[in-house]
Amino acid sequence: MRDPKLSQALPELVRDGLISADQAERIKARYATVDEQSSNRMLLVFAVLGSLLVGLGIILIIAHNWDDLSRGTRTVIAFLPVLLGQGLVLYTLRKKADVSAWREGSAVLLACGLCAAVALISQIYHISGNLEGYLFTCSLLILPLLYLPGSFTVALGYLGMITWYAWTVRFEGSGPDDRPWYFIALLAAAVPFYGGEMRRNGTGVPFWWLSLCMALATGIGSQLFYRDWELAHALGVVALAAAFTLVPWLHVGRELRTWPWVLVGGATMLITFLIFSFRPVWRDEWHLDANAVNDRYIIGLYLATGVIGYAWSLRVRRPFQQWPYPEGLVLFALCFIVGLSAPTVAAILVNLALLVLGVITVKHGIERHSLRRMNLGLAILSVTILLRFFDTDMSFVLRGLVFIGIGCGFLYMNMRMVRERQRHAS
Repeated sequence: MRDPKLSQALPELVRDGLISADQAERIKARYATVDEQSSNRMLLVFAVLGSLLVGLGIILIIAHNWDDLSRGTRTVIAFLPVLLGQGLVLYTLRKKADVSAWREGSAVLLACGLCAAVALISQIYHISGNLEGYLFTCSLLILPLLYLPGSFTVALGYLGMITWYAWTVRFEGSGPDDRPWYFIALLAAAVPFYGGEMRRNGTGVPFWWLSLCMALATGIGSQLFYRDWELAHALGVVALAAAFTLVPWLHVGRELRTWPWVLVGGATMLITFLIFSFRPVWRDEWHLDANAVNDRYIIGLYLATGVIGYAWSLRVRRPFQQWPYPEGLVLFALCFIVGLSAPTVAAILVNLALLVLGVITVKHGIERHSLRRMNLGLAILSVTILLRFFDTDMSFVLRGLVFIGIGCGFLYMNMRMVRERQRHAS
């Protein structure tokens, strides 16, 4: 058991008649399960690390004598890690299919072997290529490992690799108009794995990390289809961010760790609002140039996603319920329309919208006795005020007084929240 004092106290509690023998056995079984889960997690971590170290060790040993080997020998050596990984995966599927450490370790070793083999074969036979093609090939090769044997670690690496591939296509491609269209298919191929993990272990910590990587891959990849960045493209960014913050409302009544979608969407929305809170951003030459016109279908698709998601969410949530970020789409759209004719007024409206978001977040934190949420709202209010130092002519004395006021506000609100928590606990 985890706590030796508890294991020693249980017989005394049974002897004194405070608990029954059956209750004591159930307590032992409960803590034994917790210890077993902790041991499995540690075994999983060491299995993944061990597989990586073994693969790196083999590569270092071979690399030391690489130039002295014949081409045929080097080809055979290039495929040895792949064969070793395939053998371990086959053994895992036949003998250790229920042991996560074996699944993760064998899949990671095979994935590293495949990526290394592609690079080595290209080097041995002088096959020309670029980083874009290498990442695309490796992504296709490791994709089956998400489903057979089913590796969470490989899934995280796969999402990172396809995002890197999309970035490379967009910014290091042969032409300025290159767009990572294959990224859509690669990301869609990981969706069934994400859904399966949601059903199997949607409340576990690994699924939290998987949701975070999925949200980041989707968010970053979606912005790589623009030809350029203009003010009109911000509508698409805010619309997708609002849709991300609505993901937890897709499974109302079922506890799942999909909070990373809200984290990514909310952070993106707040950063966009803070950028557009400056007047010079709105005072730039305002028109729908060729880039914005060419991207109108993509911007329209993102806007439709946000609007449809928001309209659907009203069936199960009230406006500003739990977090106010979905309503940020409506606020920003209003500011955008005003900015077409009055840029200065639009900047003022964005600052007011930030204040509204901050106040509502503080209100939700106080109602739920959440220090984290309350401090987030206070941070939104404080950053909005502090950023005005950069576009207003304010004396240093007044700025110092503002800093003091913000600091006192943080201290007062946190002390008040702590007292409220203690009062409710007692």
